Parts: sequence; structure tokens; C-alpha cells
Amino acid sequence: MALSAFFFAVMAAGAKLLDGRVPPQEVILVRGVLNALFMLWLLRRRGLSWRPRRPGLLVLRGALGHFALSCYFWSVSRQPLATAVLLQQVHPVFTAVLAAWFLSEKPGKRFVPAFLLAASGVALLVPRGAAEAGAASSSVAPLVVGLLGALLSAAAYVTVRDASRTEHEETIVLWFPLTSIPLATVGTLVEGPAIPTPAEWGWLVFIAAAGQLGQLFLTRGLARVPAGRATLANPLTVVFGALLGWIAFAEPLSLATLAGGAAIVAAVLLAGSGKPSGADAAREAPPSPGPPPSPGA
Repeated sequence: MALSAFFFAVMAAGAKLLDGRVPPQEVILVRGVLNALFMLWLLRRRGLSWRPRRPGLLVLRGALGHFALSCYFWSVSRQPLATAVLLQQVHPVFTAVLAAWFLSEKPGKRFVPAFLLAASGVALLVPRGAAEAGAASSSVAPLVVGLLGALLSAAAYVTVRDASRTEHEETIVLWFPLTSIPLATVGTLVEGPAIPTPAEWGWLVFIAAAGQLGQLFLTRGLARVPAGRATLANPLTVVFGALLGWIAFAEPLSLATLAGGAAIVAAVLLAGSGKPSGADAAREAPPSPGPPPSPGA
């Protein structure tokens, strides 16, 4: 999960570098095609089937992931990288709620104070004086879209956790780009496609590689521990995002951003801390590999 956090932060930085030259949906489309080709090659090499036992669930996971990524890239392009990454890190709190609702993974007694901490952290990220300047909507919109992306990411994580009970990890990863490609194609046509330069093609491959590695490590982590706990390593993305924003974009960190970030990180750590119950402890054990889905499954 820590490696997943690092590669997702790198992916976001790459997308921000391309902003204004290659439309976000085109970035997602290229990323999806390259990732799908890689995963098909990997599955064939390992003798695994690309056909899932529950295709509807994986299509849902892919759609949730696509719209979450779309919100994330939009948010990254319109505010400092550190702020966009901080908003994305609220998703473990959302994950705990959805996992309790759909997977019966109880969030524990510390969830309520964790939720309040996360809410206070987000409030600190709201630009001061936006309303007086008459630009409240344009200033708050990236925050709202960033939070929507975090909620959609949480829903996607819960579906990954559920799918890991019957599907192979690599099959789950494959169906994310397979579902995202047609959605991103429509989005690219709406935005207006652009022809990347050779340098931009290099960045697109870089983004695809970082996203693929992040997705592989994410799926592997979520397949082995409950969804609410697996995302505890993701506050590391805050550190990676802040460093990349400072190094690549010379983005300063305000006191409000630091305070909001501290509150959000504390909320995530608090939400997943404590000893798991007996049922949760049993779910934390790595699942037995079992036979891969057969071609006719």
C-alpha cells in the first residue's frame, strides 16, 4: 500500500505536467490502453484467464475507478498538487463507512472522531476570502470535485475487496482499463483529442507505468487486509505529493494546508487504528490462492 501511494502521487504529478496540452480524458485513454495491453500479456504469461466469475462487479469497479480518476485529474489541474492529494486521502474515511455498509467490516468506535477530524481538515483547505472576492464557486469547485473523487475511490476500493474473494488479483486489475477505455474514448471525443508530441508521449507512457504499478500494489494490498485498514498507508501520498509539488511546480505550503493535512492524516490513522475483531482478524489473513478463474467462468 505504501508503494501504491508513491506511484499514484507520481502519476498525479505527471498528469499535472501535461495539463493544458493533452486533455485529461485522453491521458486516461492512453493510460488505459497501455495498461490493458500489459495486463493481457501478464495474464497470458502466467496462464490466467481474463474472464471473471462476476463480470458485473468488475465493470462497476472499473466505472467507479474511471470517474474517480477523472475527478482526481481535474482536481489536480486546478489547485496545488499537495491540496489535491490531501483531498484524495479522505477516501479511507469513506471506505470505512462503505465497507461497514456493504462488507460488514465494522469501522470501530474511533470512526466518529476520525470523521470529525477529516471534516475539520477539509474545512481548513477551503480558500480564505473566496466569497468576498466573488470567486467562491471557482475556488470551492476543485475541493468539491476532489472530495467526490475520494468518495468514488472508496467505493472502488470496497468493490476490489469484495471481488478479491472470487477473482484473481491480475484479473481485477485488467478490468479497470477495459472498462475505462470506452468511457475515456467518449470523454476524449467530447473534450477534443490532441496529437501528443514525442516528449508528451514519453510522459503518457510514464503516467501509465506509474498508474499500473500503483494499481497492482493497491489490489495486492486490498486482497490481503480489510478495506478500511489497507488504506492506512495512503497518508504517505500526502508527503510524496507535497514534495513533488514543491520540487516540480514550486508550490509553497501554507499554514492552513499544513494544518488541514495534519488533521486529515490524523483522521485516517485514527479511523484504522485499534485491534481488529476476531472476524476482521480472520479476514486479514492472506486468502488462499485457489485455482484461477476458468475460461468459462
